[in-house]
Amino acid sequence: MRAILIDDEELALKALERQLHALGCFEIIGKYTDPLQGQQKVEETETDIVFLDIHLPELSGIELAERLLERRPDLQVVFVTAYDKYAIKAFELNALDYLLKPIHTDRLKLTVRRLNAQQKPGLAAREASAQTSWRMLMLDAFRIYEGSQELPSLQWRTAKAQEIFFYLLHHRGKVVSKATLIELLWADFDPNRAYPQLYTAVYHIRKMLEPFSRERILLQNTADGYLLKLNGICLDVDEFDRFIQAGLELSNDTLPEYERILKLFKSEYLEGHDYVWAELERQRFQLQWIRLKLNLVRWYMGNAEYEQAFKHIEQVCTRYPLEEQAQLLYMQISDRMGFHFLVQRQYVLLETVMEAEVAEKPSREIVKWYRDWDNKRQKG
Repeated sequence: MRAILIDDEELALKALERQLHALGCFEIIGKYTDPLQGQQKVEETETDIVFLDIHLPELSGIELAERLLERRPDLQVVFVTAYDKYAIKAFELNALDYLLKPIHTDRLKLTVRRLNAQQKPGLAAREASAQTSWRMLMLDAFRIYEGSQELPSLQWRTAKAQEIFFYLLHHRGKVVSKATLIELLWADFDPNRAYPQLYTAVYHIRKMLEPFSRERILLQNTADGYLLKLNGICLDVDEFDRFIQAGLELSNDTLPEYERILKLFKSEYLEGHDYVWAELERQRFQLQWIRLKLNLVRWYMGNAEYEQAFKHIEQVCTRYPLEEQAQLLYMQISDRMGFHFLVQRQYVLLETVMEAEVAEKPSREIVKWYRDWDNKRQKG
């Protein structure tokens, strides 16, 4: 295995080089006290593994690893540090390994075993499936599918790394500055502490994305920030938005497409992740889904297909009990189907929910409709 060593201590470099040579399975193609020279060598050669000191002049080993992996996602990185093992947990991430100075040969042999174990089976099969259709769900609990197969969920080690990934996904195809991410997650930190935290989180994200084809999900480093690119992946949110923008008129011909698109909205945008920055997008999709649903309900009512209308309006009322127009349609459809007990029950339920949630009564339109309906029923 072709290895490059980067450490600002010359003696430490020579000691590690001797130990690696003694193991007989490494070819040392470069050792550097200057991290930028080490970075250049890695980028110019077919390096398999980098042994990287965490504390380096000019930039941290974490930041350097993040730069290297942006260009070489297949590169293995082993961190070397003089820190006590309990103090370096934040840097452990998904690196192949970490070594504590002074490095013992037996511990180095364990690193070699881990490196051998990283030769993951099935890589060729994954590459061969590059033409398989991929889907990403964001209008639900986040999931990724390759064909019909749901891929294993991402197991995040830190909540901040997870939020950065979703924030970059939210802004996919656009550069997000490092300053924006710092303000989002480490606003109270001193910059000297905040930026290493950011680099650590981004490094973790890169390692999490390794199982995916580089052509599918790519996290790029720019001069000022990060850019998340998705290639050949169909997103439910994009499909939903394209349908909205097309503005198709509802008819017998377009009805199947309306039904299919509405089924994409399985739950809320990024369900289970209550990020403040996602709230506006969550509300936007809610309003669009409700509007499409009500249009569909009214179309079914106009065609006297009350069972279909009832099925859809019930879904809206269950998910959004404070949506008064939906509640009124529910009662009107129930009345036309002869389910008078449902009209009464729904009105009482609406009164109860509105009093509990917003301390208000139903709108005048609903109150008037219900009273007129109740008077008519009693007289009839």
